[in-house]
Amino acid sequence: MLETVGTRAEALFDVPQILQLAPEVCLVVWDPPHPVSAAPQLEEQAGVRFKSVASVRLPRLDGRSRLLWIFSVKEQQALHLQLSAGVVGSGAELVLEAGQVPQAADPYALTHGLTQNACVVLVTTMLNTWSGIFRLGRSRRFVGFATDLLRSVNDAPSVADCVASVGTKRVVETILNGDCQEISSAVLIGSDGITRLTDPFCNVLTAEGKSRLLVGTVDLPRLPEDSHLVLSGSWGLAIRRLELQNGGRSLSQWWACASRKPAELRDYLISTFGEFSPASRAAVLDLQTNEPLAARRHGVLGDTSPFCAIETALAGEAGVLAGGWMRDPGGSYDGINLLDGAGDRIPLDLHTFDGVLPESQGGYRIKRFVAFSPVGKSLRHHLQPRFELKLASGDSDILVPPPQPSDLAEIRSKALSVVPPRQATDEVIETCLATPFSDLQNRICQATGQPLEILIGEQQKHPIVSIVIPLYKVLEFLKSQLAAFAADRWLVENGEVILVLDSPEQAVQVEDLLAGFYLLYGLPVRLIVMERNSGYALACNAGAEQARGRYLAMINSDVVPLNSGWLEQLCASLMMDESVGAVGAKLLYADNAIQHAGLKFIQDEKARWFNHHYFKGFPRRYQSASQSREVPGVTGACLIVSRADFEAVNGFSTDYIIGDYEDSDLCLKVRQLNRKIYYIGDVELYHFERVSIKSNADYTRGVASQYNRWFHQTRWQDVMSDLMTSIGSFDRVEIR
Repeated sequence: MLETVGTRAEALFDVPQILQLAPEVCLVVWDPPHPVSAAPQLEEQAGVRFKSVASVRLPRLDGRSRLLWIFSVKEQQALHLQLSAGVVGSGAELVLEAGQVPQAADPYALTHGLTQNACVVLVTTMLNTWSGIFRLGRSRRFVGFATDLLRSVNDAPSVADCVASVGTKRVVETILNGDCQEISSAVLIGSDGITRLTDPFCNVLTAEGKSRLLVGTVDLPRLPEDSHLVLSGSWGLAIRRLELQNGGRSLSQWWACASRKPAELRDYLISTFGEFSPASRAAVLDLQTNEPLAARRHGVLGDTSPFCAIETALAGEAGVLAGGWMRDPGGSYDGINLLDGAGDRIPLDLHTFDGVLPESQGGYRIKRFVAFSPVGKSLRHHLQPRFELKLASGDSDILVPPPQPSDLAEIRSKALSVVPPRQATDEVIETCLATPFSDLQNRICQATGQPLEILIGEQQKHPIVSIVIPLYKVLEFLKSQLAAFAADRWLVENGEVILVLDSPEQAVQVEDLLAGFYLLYGLPVRLIVMERNSGYALACNAGAEQARGRYLAMINSDVVPLNSGWLEQLCASLMMDESVGAVGAKLLYADNAIQHAGLKFIQDEKARWFNHHYFKGFPRRYQSASQSREVPGVTGACLIVSRADFEAVNGFSTDYIIGDYEDSDLCLKVRQLNRKIYYIGDVELYHFERVSIKSNADYTRGVASQYNRWFHQTRWQDVMSDLMTSIGSFDRVEIR
């Protein structure tokens, strides 16, 4: 199918002719006197070997055939060609003398007398096959020939607009006939040569199915002049003249003034441009932020009417985490599908639980739901994935969530609140939350950036131990902690203090505080400022990377020693016994009750493993809690480990969200080095437990703790079980 037919020049190929397409590439054309059904043959009789040769047979309007051979040969060579049309006795000869230059191929002559289908085959063969085989894509002569070839079959092509650019990526838009559904090839011909469009297209019906809107992208350093877009498929050929005047617009500028904005096109732009470059990802974020979709729910709230809404739809590297609620008193709903970037419908496996709307929304009893759809990366740049609500009647409706956040910290906050903590069962975590949480944590780790180091005072040149203190928002214990450190002579002479600020918005305030404390106490400090809030493990690991001591003392910012000598004694425990991998101390609440005297693992009524502290809540002087001994683990609030062992196990695991269970995870990894974990009962420090983490709303209001416990159990269940089977060796001091 050709939309229009161009002016044709008459030419006679009853006698074979040899023509030139480009230097060293020739074309032989012959119209045998009879129809040709067998494959034509071309042989060189003078012993010249062709680098490449190809042929095509084209039907003429009069029922005869036109045969074309293309071959490459060195210039100045003499040729003696024997042609065969596949019928006995039907052949011809063609001779080219050495140094003789063939006449340039005339595309108007080549298309004269051919059927429309033959013209389609000729154009697609030339552009899609032969230009590649014979490396003609950058030949100016061939590009000129190909441009005239297009004019010979369509001398009044419609327009394709270059409507926007993001860097070197260009957006091209045109209208096609309604039956042009499949696009098998797309080629752009212009002053810079022939460029194949390999990116996917968006090809959607418009105007009640009478036409199609086609949008595609091509990577071009500059916009070529006198360009044509050639599209082909089983339906035929479409030739478009490329208009460039709007090519300088941004993606958002074009979208703002575009007359056609089907949802499929929006999905295509987000999915396609999100993959190209940081600039293109920023462009699709701007597009979605500047022109968000209107949130769309189904139904009207009432006593008897059905209602359904998607409130959360977080797209990541592995799929989409969706959450919402519905009211369906009459059984009107038959499921929800996610619409992926290609328009496919992916059924959601909903986990539901009872809920009640706020009184401001009627106080109705509802069913909340959560689901994860593992569709991979297809929607990862979408802030508003779309859904299809299936109705029991057989109809359907589109659901659109409110715009979702693009900042990683805000995404994490949303993800952690998609399920109420009491509903975060192991099944829900495993089937719905584990994959998107893991994906999100990986993205946060990759986006951590480079920390900034600020030195306060003259630093210890050769420290034995590096004290690493993660700091997040809570600064009220900083003065007491540093004062206690400064009063400890051994610590001052042998240690370095590294504070890692995980709330970078406080950098100026903390630097001023530390400068003032240095004037008071004379204790030098290294301040490491994280580029963004990243969580306990990443902050501690960043501090450890900067450490110069043989030992690392991981100390929480809300831990204050009672007396001097605590650090020396803990380090000595490691120095005296190389089989010991990590040590911890007795930690006390403000009322002198025991908070920690070693860490062990226990199971609840559902056989789920938890971390638990020995003698928690017992009096400070409780005798058994004052005895040093081997324990399964120690808390990260005060944990001393050799830097070599810490690095051997790759530090704290960054798989946990915000902060929790990293300390027991580290202890279990150290144990795999055949090291023991010891609790030193006569070293005491105050620990104002979990003050920093309680200031993190994402942690206190979300399901991070449940997820971290589940992940810890999944990773270490067998190890913990075996370890606690030998509980007698750890707990014998408790038996009285």
